[in-house]
Amino acid sequence: MNLAGLPIALLALAAPPAGAPAPDPGGNCPAVFRDVAAQTGLVFRHDRGTTPEHHLPEIMGSGLAWLDYDNDGWMDLYVVQSGPFPPQGSAKARDRLFHNEGGKRFVDVTEKAGIRDTSYGLGAAAADFDNDGNVDLFVSNYGGNILYRNDGNGTFTDVTSKSGVDGPRFSTAAAWGDYDGDGDLDLYVCQYADDRKDKDLFCGDTRTGVRDYCPPIMYPDTASALYRNEGGGRFTDVTREAGLGNAPGKGLGVLFVDVDQDLRPDIYVANDEVMNRLFHNLGGGRFEDISVVSGTAFGIAGNPEGGMGVDAGDLDGDGLVDIVVANFEGENDSFYRNLGGGIFEDLSVSSGFGPPTVTDVKFGLVLLDVEGDGDLDAHVANGHIYDRPKRQGSTDAQKARLLWNDGTGRFVERGCGPAFDEAFIARGSAAADFDNDGDPDVAVSSSNGRLQLLRNDGAHGNWIGVFLVGAKSNRQGVGARLVAETPAGKKRTRFVQAGSSYLSTSDPRVLFGLGEEKSVKALTIYWPSGTVQKLSDIPAGGYITVKEK
Repeated sequence: MNLAGLPIALLALAAPPAGAPAPDPGGNCPAVFRDVAAQTGLVFRHDRGTTPEHHLPEIMGSGLAWLDYDNDGWMDLYVVQSGPFPPQGSAKARDRLFHNEGGKRFVDVTEKAGIRDTSYGLGAAAADFDNDGNVDLFVSNYGGNILYRNDGNGTFTDVTSKSGVDGPRFSTAAAWGDYDGDGDLDLYVCQYADDRKDKDLFCGDTRTGVRDYCPPIMYPDTASALYRNEGGGRFTDVTREAGLGNAPGKGLGVLFVDVDQDLRPDIYVANDEVMNRLFHNLGGGRFEDISVVSGTAFGIAGNPEGGMGVDAGDLDGDGLVDIVVANFEGENDSFYRNLGGGIFEDLSVSSGFGPPTVTDVKFGLVLLDVEGDGDLDAHVANGHIYDRPKRQGSTDAQKARLLWNDGTGRFVERGCGPAFDEAFIARGSAAADFDNDGDPDVAVSSSNGRLQLLRNDGAHGNWIGVFLVGAKSNRQGVGARLVAETPAGKKRTRFVQAGSSYLSTSDPRVLFGLGEEKSVKALTIYWPSGTVQKLSDIPAGGYITVKEK
């Protein structure tokens, strides 16, 4: 989030460059999104704890996490609250857990589930870290993190004190992945900045004394942390021994993603005003920094950008995982196309992915197959960090964007449905099929605003959904690659992640849109353990559970 000002070329960037797909002004929407948060009982309003001093954490907003915490087959929603600043332990700052009642309504079960966190909250990453079949929850906070163990009876226990993941003061994004291949999930936690001298800084109008938020460049970078899962609910900080200790930044988005299909998850970090980082997993518990040589460190102009949300998926149908990053105002969102061998090319402009959003301040970013045709589209949640934005015509609340993929990795922007008519100061976002109808929906958290649940309505293609249960691999199958081949010979590739977008976690189940085809001829699962499992002749129209053999 580049607070220092806007580039001169901002207005020029707003126009699509030569070779980019022309923008679509609207219409031609096979699916539309409607905000159904209020009618489904998702009543939540974020409090950023605004102060006259304009402390840096106040601009962050918060994230959310989809998780089926009671294993009833319906995705529940955890929403992170921030609250008064500085943190005061007020009950008003408590995070919220909403139970999904069959896709029709959500019920607040925070108290019943034993959720007690009243810290100044930022992000949430959900995954089964102890392989007991119950999804657990890590919450990143300003001033100390929390790890909740799912007890399997509808309640959670705070196990932070013995876990070793309470962390430094300014944790942001987090993601789970089995980096050492031992069958349990490890944890990477981003740190944003060292703000200990925040009180000594003044940014704003010196003439009137009116404060504003200081740009991140005025704060020292900090090192993020990799925690190795030792079993028994204990983790060890292995950042330095893993070769990650010499790459400080201002991390706001993180993914475990196997960029070269060697079955060892790599780590990608989106940094704010600092070069992004791609750490290649060498095996043996070690990583190497290939950020620059991979082509994913900088924006298309060769400069660090204000990276926030991040996601990964096969955008052009070649079976390789591509990486996308949401950036600040005046910057294209980044689309790094995977060429194989750990090398990427920047297609941010030529693909049409970046130009439609160049005037927005982009935060949440999720890839999802909106209409079930097999191609991954993108939802981008936007909102400024200034109360009084400096660019003429810019506002603090901004409308979301929906970018449609033609299947080859070329995008056009069409806002489809009433959900794109209202502006928010949006932050975290995550996708899930909350009503189990086979199409992805989106939850969006907003700074000092209400929660949104964008239900995906309209005509959709056929589909299948896959839920993995690992044996030799981690229980949730995080890190698995799935390839579905249809009778017509088309292949679609998906990946299982736990932590993405901006401070958020999406549905762990994998959705394959099939268009008009009525079955999957062959489904191949490449488990993190190295097991390759094949299924055949799967009819469309439902979810299947696949256990690792």
